[in-house]
Amino acid sequence: MPLSPFVVFLVWIPIGIYLFRRLPAPQALLANCFGGWAILPGACYIAQGSSIPYWVEGDSLPTTFLLTKATVTGFTALAGFALFHSPQFRHFRPRRIDLPVAILCAAPLLSAIAHPGAFPQACFAAFYLALSWGAPWLLGRICLTTPGLLLKAAKAAVLAGLCYVPICLVEVVTGPQLYAFLYGYEPYRWIGAERYLGFRPIGLMEDGNQLGIWMAAAALLAVALRAHQLAKRVAGIPMGVAAAVLAATTVLCQSVGSILLLFLLLPLTLSTRRSTLRLYAALAILGIVGFTLLLVATHGSLRAASQHNSILQTLAAILAKSGRGSLSWRLARDTNHIGLALHRPLLGYGSWAWWQNGDVRPWSLWLLLFGMYGAVGLLAFAAILFLPILAAVASLKAERNAARRQLAMAIVAVTLMIAADDLLNSAMILPYLLLFAGLASISIPPPSTLPRPPAGKAPRVVRPVSRVTSFSATPSAATSAATSAPRPRA
Repeated sequence: MPLSPFVVFLVWIPIGIYLFRRLPAPQALLANCFGGWAILPGACYIAQGSSIPYWVEGDSLPTTFLLTKATVTGFTALAGFALFHSPQFRHFRPRRIDLPVAILCAAPLLSAIAHPGAFPQACFAAFYLALSWGAPWLLGRICLTTPGLLLKAAKAAVLAGLCYVPICLVEVVTGPQLYAFLYGYEPYRWIGAERYLGFRPIGLMEDGNQLGIWMAAAALLAVALRAHQLAKRVAGIPMGVAAAVLAATTVLCQSVGSILLLFLLLPLTLSTRRSTLRLYAALAILGIVGFTLLLVATHGSLRAASQHNSILQTLAAILAKSGRGSLSWRLARDTNHIGLALHRPLLGYGSWAWWQNGDVRPWSLWLLLFGMYGAVGLLAFAAILFLPILAAVASLKAERNAARRQLAMAIVAVTLMIAADDLLNSAMILPYLLLFAGLASISIPPPSTLPRPPAGKAPRVVRPVSRVTSFSATPSAATSAATSAPRPRA
């Protein structure tokens, strides 16, 4: 008999909190978020008669479910940190790079200005976003403040992917069975499951596409850690073996989008040149923005254009013959709803079901957010993804530490992978917000703590401490090394 998802969530809460009692805050945070996302059910789903339960959206957005793996892991992280590591809250100082997350969490309340009758629903949505988005970002900014700690987060993501390798190998042969065995009904378990070689696995993820990105992101990080000698092993496994196993398993998952993104972003993780990072960041951001603007500009004529354009007709025929018509199907769902979303472009409809006046719901997380909270929510989401990338590009111009630069490039590659995947999927992997927040922490310059000199007096010259070239897991390592050095005589 399957376990009740409600009971599993209630059991996980004390377990997640206990991790913060037994482990240092960064390790407990990573174990709670990545471990919870890997093994918890998506939500308390109710079986329906429809073959495609299109109304079920990803856990990254507030819908009708309060208890999801996103809110449960966010709540346990906040509660555990507040109970056992609360002094670290005092050392955190918000910066401008934190503003987009605050705006996204407040977007439902802002949208309620235009829809006063939806205020109770707006409070529910704001609370949901605060737990699922705000908590991992805030704690990532507090805990992952050094390259050494960010390296631990990257290794945790690799380990999370390795734990899913046996599940993927079994479900490629048997089909997606684990979720039904443990938790019962899963809405997208069999949709698109049949592939060229057996089945596309899903494990305990929200759908097969999310599992593909889970494995592809882990493979991308493993390749970077091995290629640049940032880490030799993970859980006793040589990093080269881990990278090869994860890459092969990603291909076996047979999620075309994740495989394509993996191979497109591999050159970025293997490169050691700053110019490669700038080129990839510019092309990816412009490509995502351009793709979005193209859909908006042609939403009314895209289908008509495809009927008269020989190139588009040939592409559609190839996809249909290969059995991979999901791309054109998703684009059709999105273009059918862009006009509806543009009716309220600033603050959106304030409801997760804004698309119910149209066709089957759109599949893009970007478009879903635009319809829910308008340009305010959409721009906040874009800033969450792109501002850490821009901060990394700016900070690495003068960065001489090769290891730090290569780690940042690997995190940027994962960020671009998730941003591109969200163009066609709504099931975002929220634990990766920890890595985005850690990238922001090591990229933005620290606030100055030196007092300003009185007017008319020249400031005292402070000799800089030599740069630490190795990763440090604690911020005080460089300080202790400097203070322990012998002082010259006066």
